[in-house]
Amino acid sequence: MPEALGYFAAMQPEDLPRARLGAEGPWDLSVTGFEVLQVTFAYPIDIVAYGPDGATVTIRFEGAFELVEPGGESQKLDASKDSWEHLSVVLALRHDRLRSVHADDSAPLLVEFASSRRIKAGPTPGYENWQVTGRDFSLISLPDGGVAVFGSRGN
Repeated sequence: MPEALGYFAAMQPEDLPRARLGAEGPWDLSVTGFEVLQVTFAYPIDIVAYGPDGATVTIRFEGAFELVEPGGESQKLDASKDSWEHLSVVLALRHDRLRSVHADDSAPLLVEFASSRRIKAGPTPGYENWQVTGRDFSLISLPDGGVAVFGSRGN
């Protein structure tokens, strides 16, 4: 069991985060405190954060995204084109914790971390640029805008 789960040790099963997604955004996902314990470099790039009771959230990038450092310096990255060496800055997220994950109907995604790093991504013509998947839900950006919602519905 990952050490990250210690953060959630006092929680009862009914307190565990489960996304309740409406069919329309905006969406603020209940993943605060999840710890990034896995970053997978392939095509695409997956950032996997672990929460309580084995819950995980996977944030996937298939194309362009922007990593913003705490001081405001940003790097434009592209999972489909950049070298792994260039993309390796994403490894700095290891052991960081999610502060918030927000998306809306026009397909911008904003992921904020406890370190004050942020990742921003938008829709990409021709394919799904990003997706966020967790227990009982999946949000997938659609080509040219919009978001497909799968899983749990309601507030």
